[in-house]
Order: sequence, then structure tokens, then C-alpha cells
Amino acid sequence: MNQQAQRSADATLPDPAESLLAVRDLDAGYGDLQVLDGVDMDVADGEYVVIVGPNGAGKSTVMKSVFGLTTYMGGTVVFDGEDISKRRPDEIIHEGIGYVPQNDNVFGSLTVRENLEMGAYILDEVPEDQIRTIYDRFPILEERSTQKAGTLSGGQQQMLAMGRALMLDPDLLLLDEPSAGLAPDLVAEMFDRIDGINDDGTAVLMVEQNAKEALRRCDRGYVLVQGQNRYQDDGDVLLADQQVRQDFLGG
Repeated sequence: MNQQAQRSADATLPDPAESLLAVRDLDAGYGDLQVLDGVDMDVADGEYVVIVGPNGAGKSTVMKSVFGLTTYMGGTVVFDGEDISKRRPDEIIHEGIGYVPQNDNVFGSLTVRENLEMGAYILDEVPEDQIRTIYDRFPILEERSTQKAGTLSGGQQQMLAMGRALMLDPDLLLLDEPSAGLAPDLVAEMFDRIDGINDDGTAVLMVEQNAKEALRRCDRGYVLVQGQNRYQDDGDVLLADQQVRQDFLGG
């Protein structure tokens, strides 16, 4: 094992107050089923962090736990200095976190514009300047603004889901498998869109099946195995580690 890449759960972690998101010793799951066992994770302000690992490792459960969608069993989730470990999603969204689930992430019977408006439901009125920002980032959404979301292509629906999550201008965007189900020629475009969101200052925590490409683009990566931290390091270091490549990246 490459010791350079092996900054494991035993490594010294930063003070939670120094991270935008600090997950410490998190145990979580669904009902009585525990999936996460002592998970540690950090995202700095403006950082781009990726979670990879085999199927069933608990990657999506980390995302859902940060957003209050799982059964909390122990540990802490601190966001911007506030402990949100036991808060509900409708409370967490007020703190500045946006979440895009992998499946069922648009309202198919509503138009594109109505979907974006739903992203700002906690506000007294729809922020037109933010809708303009979303349209500038995803021009196809403006072109299809009156079209029912359910009739969009998979890639367009994913852009709409991200656009809706960005309506409140969150400090942290959680993305769960954004390239899942996309045609190969659309995957690079999707990653480019995410790069742009991060370049504009939004921190990103992403679970991604296309591990090599995700690690190539991110600042740091975590490898989860059976609900526990296995590796963590800069994305390019993990990509270069022979053991990580052999065990989790297909060589």
C-alpha cells in the first residue's frame, strides 16, 4: 500500500471549526440497519470533494446523512460551525446546503420554470436574478422553460435538478451520482458543468460512479468500503496509487 495515499481514519483531522462541513465518527443507517460506521469527512469552503468506492459502501448514505435523510446513530455533522446532526432536511436547507439525489430529482408534471421556482419555496418571492443566473449557466433550461420536466432528456433533467438546488445559492452542493444514466458523450459535459459551479465558489461534495474522471477533477477524494473510511487524499494522489487503482478503479 502506498503510504502517501493512505491518510486513513487514524490521520489527524482538522478542527471542525476550520471546515465548512466536518463529519466526525458518524454512525447512520435506515431504521435498525446501520450502514455507516465511524465515518470522518471534511469539505473546506469552496472545495471540491468526491466520494468513491464499491457498490454498497455507503457513499449515498453519507450524502443523505448530511442532509438529514437517514437514521442518526452517533457522531456529529457540523456545517459552518453549527451541529446539524439531528436536524431535518427542511431545517438543513436553511443553513446553506443544496442536495441533488440520484433518482426522482425533478417534478415531471411541472415545467422547467416551475421546477426552478420550487427550489426557492422557502423564500417569500422567487429571486428572478437567481433564475437568470441558472439560465446563464444552463442555457437549455431557458430554451425549455415552458416544457414539462418529465419530457426532458436525462442530461437535461440532471441540469434542471442542479439548477433547482442552486436556487438558494447554497454554500455546499451535494451531488449523488450526477452522471448516472447519461450517454457517454454527455458525461464530460456534466463534469464541466460541475467544475463551473465549483469554480464560482460553491463547495461540492459528490458521489460518483465514474471514479477516475471524478478524482481527476476534484481537490480531494475519499474511498469508502463497507461504511468506513478506507483512503483519503488529494484526487491525483489516489489516482496514482496502485492499490487504490487495482482495488477500486479497475486498474
